[in-house]
Amino acid sequence: MSYRSFKKLDLPDIDQEINRFWQENRIFEKSIEGDNRTLPYVFYEGPPSANGKPGIHHVISRTVKDLFCRYHTMLGKRVLRKGGWDTHGLPIELAVEKELGINKEDIGTKISVAEYNAECRKTVMRFKDLWDDLTRKMGYWVDLENRYITFENDYIESVWYLLKRLYDKGLLYKGYTIQPYSPAAGTGLSSHELNMPGAYKDVKDLSAVAQFKVVRNDRSIFLFDEQMHDGDLFFLAWTTTPWTLPSNTALAVGDKIEYVRVATFNPYTKLPVNLILAKTLLPYWFKPEQEQTNLEQIDVDDSNIPYQITGHYFGGDFEGISYEQLLSFAQPQEGDAFKVLLGDFVSTVEGTGIVHIAPSFGADDMRIAKKYGIGSLTLVDRQGKFTDEAGEFAGRYVKDYTDDPNYVNVDIDITVKLKKENKAFNVQKYSHNYPHCWRTDKPVLYYPLDSWFIRSTAAKERMVELNKTINWKPQHTGEKRFGHWLENLQDWNLSRSRYWGTPLPIWRSADGLSEKCIGTVAELRTEIIEANRKLGLNQAVPEDLHRPYIDEITLVSTDGMPMRREEDLIDVWFDSGSMPYAQWHYPFENQQLFKDNFPADFIAEEWIRRGDGFLLCMPSRLWLLIALLLKM
Repeated sequence: MSYRSFKKLDLPDIDQEINRFWQENRIFEKSIEGDNRTLPYVFYEGPPSANGKPGIHHVISRTVKDLFCRYHTMLGKRVLRKGGWDTHGLPIELAVEKELGINKEDIGTKISVAEYNAECRKTVMRFKDLWDDLTRKMGYWVDLENRYITFENDYIESVWYLLKRLYDKGLLYKGYTIQPYSPAAGTGLSSHELNMPGAYKDVKDLSAVAQFKVVRNDRSIFLFDEQMHDGDLFFLAWTTTPWTLPSNTALAVGDKIEYVRVATFNPYTKLPVNLILAKTLLPYWFKPEQEQTNLEQIDVDDSNIPYQITGHYFGGDFEGISYEQLLSFAQPQEGDAFKVLLGDFVSTVEGTGIVHIAPSFGADDMRIAKKYGIGSLTLVDRQGKFTDEAGEFAGRYVKDYTDDPNYVNVDIDITVKLKKENKAFNVQKYSHNYPHCWRTDKPVLYYPLDSWFIRSTAAKERMVELNKTINWKPQHTGEKRFGHWLENLQDWNLSRSRYWGTPLPIWRSADGLSEKCIGTVAELRTEIIEANRKLGLNQAVPEDLHRPYIDEITLVSTDGMPMRREEDLIDVWFDSGSMPYAQWHYPFENQQLFKDNFPADFIAEEWIRRGDGFLLCMPSRLWLLIALLLKM
C-alpha cells in the first residue's frame, strides 16, 4: 500500500480536503445507514440557540461530544446524533425587547403579542447559517437535515403529551406560594435556576434592627412590671431587607429560646427604651462594659450607651401579644395582624432571636401566617416597585432594576424614617449572599405567585439512587454539584408569565372548579368542536400553537361553563427536558425509533464560566427527572 507524501504540513488544506471527502462521499450518512450497524449507541445533543453567534466554548464541547460518538461509530455501532435548535425562553425575549427598545409592560400596548412573538421567531434562527457553517468546518458530525426545532407544533404537541401524563398521575398541580421572582425579567424562576453557580452574589445591603412597640393590655401586662424602667417597651427584630418592613404583619419568636428585657437608650433619639431580644444575642448589640446597675446616674453619649437587664422570659410567654404597626401605610384586607407568633425556624445564630414576618415575601413567613390566620400586605408590585399604598415610598424600586444612574436606595430612606420615629435601634451595612436572576443579573424577590408545579419531590429518592449508578466524569460533578441539587430538590415551578414559549395546556372555568389538561392536538380539536356546539362558537385549532392564538380558544366544562387557558407558559427547561421524546414527535410518530434511542448512553454537558463559579447546563438532570416521573 502506498501513501501520499507531503513536502510541507498544511493543516488548513488537509482539513478542507478531508471535509470535502466526507461530504462528497456522504461518510456521516453511511455511518448511520445499513443493516450491518444494528447495535445503537444513544447520544443526546443538547441543542444550542441560534439567536447568538457560536463561540469557542461551543467548539470545545462539540469536540468532546464528537470524540465519543466517533469512537463508538468505529466500534461498529449506530450513532444517530439528531441535531436540534433550542428556540424558546427568556434569552430570546430579552434580546428582542432590547432590539425593539421596549420592556415587558409594553407588550400588548405598544406592540401586539402576535407581532412580538413573530419577532422572537425571526430572531431565534438569525445565526443558523453561521452555526451550520461552523459545524461543518470543525468536522462535527450531527444530523442537520432531520433536526428538531422546539417552536414547531410537533415538538410542542409532544411536550403537551408529557404534561398530560404528569397531570393524570397527580404530579401537576396549582399552588399559591412564595416563589423566586425576577422583576427585571417579569417572571418567576424555578429552584434549579436559582441554584445555578453565580446566582447568589455577595452584596452589601443595609440591615436594620427595628423596634416594634408592645401594646399594653391584659395579655402583655406581665411585661410591664415594677422592674421595667421608664420608656416604651419594644420587641427588637433584625432584617437585611428593610424594604419588606412596610409589609410586616407579625413577629416570630422561638418557643424555648430564652429572652431578656433590657432597659437602655435609643442610640439615635437618646430616648429611654425597654427592649426584648434573645439572651444569647445580647453581646452582639451590647458590650459587657456597657452593663450598669443604675441607669439614672448615667450620661448618655454616642460611644457608650448603658443597659440593664430587667426581666427574663421564654419565647412561649410572648405568643399572641400585640404590637403597634411599624409603618402604618395600609392594613391587611383579611386575617389578624401585628401579633407575636411561635416559629420553628427562629434561631439565635444572628440577629435578635425575633423574626420580622412579611407573609408576602418569605416562604416561612407565609407558612406561619397561614397557621395563625395572619393577613398579608403586598406593598411591592411585580415590577419591583412600591405600590400606591406605600405612602412616601410609592413608585420607588426596592432594588435597582433599571440601571438608573440616579437611583437612590429606598432602604436608606426607610431606615432614616425609622430612626427619626424612634423605631430603629441599629442600622448598618451587612455583607451577605443574595439571589440574582441568572439571565438579567438583577436581584430576585421572593414573591407570592399563582403557579403550576411539577411534584418533583415524588422522584427524589429514586433520583438519588440512580445518580450513584451514573459514570460521571469528573466524578465530583455527580457527587457534589448534581448530588447537592438532588439533596435540595423542590417541586418544580413550571409557570412562566411570558409570551414566547410553550403554552401551558390547561383550561379552567372562572370559578376554578373545572379544569382540563390537553395532551394532543386531536384532543384539542375534539374539545373545540364540543365547545363550539355548546357555546355557539366558531373556533378551530390554530395553525400556530403559541400565544396569542392559543389564548383565543375557549373550551367548555361538563356542566356547560366556559373555560379559558391558564395564561402561563412553561419553563423552557421543560422544553429541553422533553427532548428525548419530542425530538421524534413521540408518541405520535417514530415509536420504534424512540424505543431504540431511549435512554441515552452518553450525555456531554458544558461547564460555562459565569461570575465566580461555573454553570453546569441542566438538560441531563431534567431528562432524568421527567423520565422518572413518567414511570411512577
